[in-house]
Amino acid sequence: MHASQASRASFKTHVRVHKNVLENEHWFGDSGPKLGRQFTVAKAKERKTELLKILWQAAKSARNHGNLKFATSLEILGDKLDACSAGTRCGSLACEECRPAFQRAKFSGQARLLATLKVDYPHKQVVMATIIPRRFIYRIDELDALDVAAANRWVKDVLTRAGFRRVMLGSFDLSWEDGFYQGHWHIPMLTSDLEELKRRLKAIWPVSDIVKRPVVVSCTYSNGYLPYKDKAIKIPELLRQNRRGLPNLLLALDRTEPLELMVIFRLRLSAQHGELHFKPIP
Repeated sequence: MHASQASRASFKTHVRVHKNVLENEHWFGDSGPKLGRQFTVAKAKERKTELLKILWQAAKSARNHGNLKFATSLEILGDKLDACSAGTRCGSLACEECRPAFQRAKFSGQARLLATLKVDYPHKQVVMATIIPRRFIYRIDELDALDVAAANRWVKDVLTRAGFRRVMLGSFDLSWEDGFYQGHWHIPMLTSDLEELKRRLKAIWPVSDIVKRPVVVSCTYSNGYLPYKDKAIKIPELLRQNRRGLPNLLLALDRTEPLELMVIFRLRLSAQHGELHFKPIP
């Protein structure tokens, strides 16, 4: 085991908030917010075992083919994920235990925020905008270029230049398409004019030859969409459809801090007693 590199997480942004989540074992159990039948603690442990096997097999193959740097990176990640347990959480976005824990913590904090917003803005509805720009496409061997923090800065800049000033709490997501990963965003927001919102977003991101529906805006009727928007990847689907690409993807996820997935507007993020709090900025 590469012990020095496979121990505790080292975060650069939202340091205190990350640690608060990792130190609250409530987020790592089934008593927290429900993410769906495929995302129980038992299912997560099964996938963890399966993913570790994939990582170590890929590392062995890479070492046999002389790709020592790639093999070592996979071995270090495998050791890191394998060592994750209560009290020594790895905090990696590639981890089948830590990624859902952050998902649950975000779900809980965002549900409280939305309840407040609905009271403060009774004449507005909460919708979820899905934005799919054509520029964030990655082949399996291009995932080294994935920089979620930079992508989030880009989408915030684009929306700000277009005059968007409302509260938004979105998240970056990767979907597996026909031979590539497509980066996109799910962004819940308030609106009093659904059609005008669609028009404004479609003016920013028009239809292209690659992306036929770059903007989809859906009405929300509960908070059931919150876990979906914060999932980052559809891991059960990837295990069925793209096992070969998972080692590269897991390395890319491990380089991304879990809270860096979020793209938030006019909100301040903090943590108290292991819970996330989102406070609107006037």
